[in-house]
Amino acid sequence: MDAMRKQGGLTPGLRSIRPIHPFPARMAASIAFNELQSRGRPLRVLDPMAGSGTTLVSAKYHGHYARGFDTDPLAVILAKAWCLDCREDPVRTAAACVLKRAELVASQMRLSDSYPCPKKDQETRAFVRYWFDSTNRRQLAALSQEIRRVRDDEIRLFLWCAFSRLIIAKQASVSLAMDLSHSRPHRVRTRSDIHPFSRFLDVVETVLSAVTFKDGITSGRAEVESADARELPLFQESIDLVITSPPYLNAIDYIRCHKFSLVWMGYSISSLRQLRASNIGAEVGFNGSDGDAQDAVINQMTAGKQLPRRQYGMLRRYVNDLQAVLKEVSRVLVTGGKAIFVVGNSTLRGVYVKNSRAVGLICQQHGLHLLLEKERQLPNNRRYLPPPSSGGNVLQNRMRTEVVMTLEKP
Repeated sequence: MDAMRKQGGLTPGLRSIRPIHPFPARMAASIAFNELQSRGRPLRVLDPMAGSGTTLVSAKYHGHYARGFDTDPLAVILAKAWCLDCREDPVRTAAACVLKRAELVASQMRLSDSYPCPKKDQETRAFVRYWFDSTNRRQLAALSQEIRRVRDDEIRLFLWCAFSRLIIAKQASVSLAMDLSHSRPHRVRTRSDIHPFSRFLDVVETVLSAVTFKDGITSGRAEVESADARELPLFQESIDLVITSPPYLNAIDYIRCHKFSLVWMGYSISSLRQLRASNIGAEVGFNGSDGDAQDAVINQMTAGKQLPRRQYGMLRRYVNDLQAVLKEVSRVLVTGGKAIFVVGNSTLRGVYVKNSRAVGLICQQHGLHLLLEKERQLPNNRRYLPPPSSGGNVLQNRMRTEVVMTLEKP
């Protein structure tokens, strides 16, 4: 097919799947895109840990019906916006109106009012003061206030994406942090040279230029909701194909980065801390039931090597979460349905942890049979580091490969 001829290693269609917002450790679009384009009929596709929506956009592009869930509020906003059929001119008009009103609001705003939270929330206010200078606090407070007033839900989503892109960047951020796009924030300055008002309309254009669905001709659909992959709001045997990338143990702390935007959308630091602690892959110990079963899986993951008590507790928690997720995946898959997991392995206190082994063992427990497992090299610009607390030589601990596992419910 001419439209799908490869050019420069990417099909023209795949080249159109461009992210509208930075997202650390995003699943390679080619994995979902190539799997979905080869299907001869529309499928019900699920990504239970959707992130920014790569699987959902690829499914909609190829005419499938996709469902996506995530517990990260910013991920839900990004995935919803990326999957929408965009009306560019109304977004531009709304953005110009928001900016004009925000400039007026900021000119009259006292510095003591330039917060996204009530006075009693001192923790969130302290966070805002530390990471944003006084000028940008006023401008971000005014912009966020005016974006909330936009009545059209879809237009508001695009404007929130642009607003967040002002903040979450590697270097050119309106915050005082560097490397937010890789979820490794560190403060490098006391005043920002970049101001929200001067960049807002440009960033709106950046978002619009990356939107995949603009002409309304796609026959697919995608729905995104806030929900936990460990308890999916789906009927039994209602999904034909699952494509997802479970969080990698101790690799990426999404909320650590996303809270820089989410505080301006009304989330408190305390509520985000609670969410962060409850997420799959969180660095939190666990002492629940089924300890023997979890220990057996962990022994396979670590090849029998010993870990300190805290790190072992983290592994137990991770295995327990995977058990819940994979049980749900098996429940919602139709007989004969397939699941594709993109899994990264980890290094924990110098011990190589094969997370893909855990996925394979637990899937087997829930009646999913492994059909194919292949390792793929991560491009240099997608290799990412474990957190500083992981110990050892951090550069040596960098993840270099990921495993793509194809399973079937027989």
